[in-house]
Amino acid sequence: MYHVNDTNNKTDQESSMKLQQIIIALLAILAIIFGVVWMNASKSNKELIKSNEELKELYENSTATIGEIQANLESLDQDLSGQLFTQSEIPGATPADRRERLISSIANMRTQIEADKKKIAALEAQLANSQTQLKGVQEIVARLRSSIEEKEKIMDELQTRMGILNETIEEERRKSQMELAARDLSLQEKDEALLLSEYNANFIYYVVGTRTQLLEQGIIDRKGGILGIGRVTVVNKTIDTAKFTEINLLDDNTISFPATKKGYSVLSNHVATSYEVTKEDGSFMITVTDRESFRKQKFLVIELL
Repeated sequence: MYHVNDTNNKTDQESSMKLQQIIIALLAILAIIFGVVWMNASKSNKELIKSNEELKELYENSTATIGEIQANLESLDQDLSGQLFTQSEIPGATPADRRERLISSIANMRTQIEADKKKIAALEAQLANSQTQLKGVQEIVARLRSSIEEKEKIMDELQTRMGILNETIEEERRKSQMELAARDLSLQEKDEALLLSEYNANFIYYVVGTRTQLLEQGIIDRKGGILGIGRVTVVNKTIDTAKFTEINLLDDNTISFPATKKGYSVLSNHVATSYEVTKEDGSFMITVTDRESFRKQKFLVIELL
């Protein structure tokens, strides 16, 4: 009896040990599985947090860039509206003023547009490389690009308008040159006319002779007196210029005539202070010192005494 019980007890102990070993093995496997699951969950959670942070940063950067571009486009709209005025809507604006204004504005607007296009391209690249697609942001960026393309078309129109302005300016320049040339010609003609008038005004006529010679030629006459007494010599009002010598005071302001023992007498009514007389080498010389006064009397009559 005692032998049988010992055998049974031994068998029970062995079964209990095997069960314990199985349980321990199961617990070990469960621990390993739990560790792996926990590690994977922790890793996924970190990646999710990182992804959310990257998404948040991308969204913030995108909205900031979009806001900046939108502000630039609004400013550009105002500039374009100002440039689309016609010349008549800008008081005092000349075509040249319009051209300079357009050149400056177009250059500034193109610079701004190129900068905005680069920002949009960079933003599109960021969105394309992002694992998470921000659909709403992508749509806004697409609209911004479309808006910029429209602005570029308007600027092309302004560029064309500037070409028309250049043609207008060139036409006005040619017209102005023609007007200046005509005015210069007119002034030149006036100057020439004045010079001719001044030259003609300085023509005078003179004659030198004895009383007998002057009477015979009908240049002078003797009038007044009684019985030949008290007569005076006068220059006839009707004069034949062919009997006179013509000179122009602008070419020569001197008149020479022979010196006689008794001298000479100026019969014409010339202002005495407008000339002076000198004697040299047997001749008298009249030098006109005041042309304007002297030429008032066109005919100089000198009687040799």
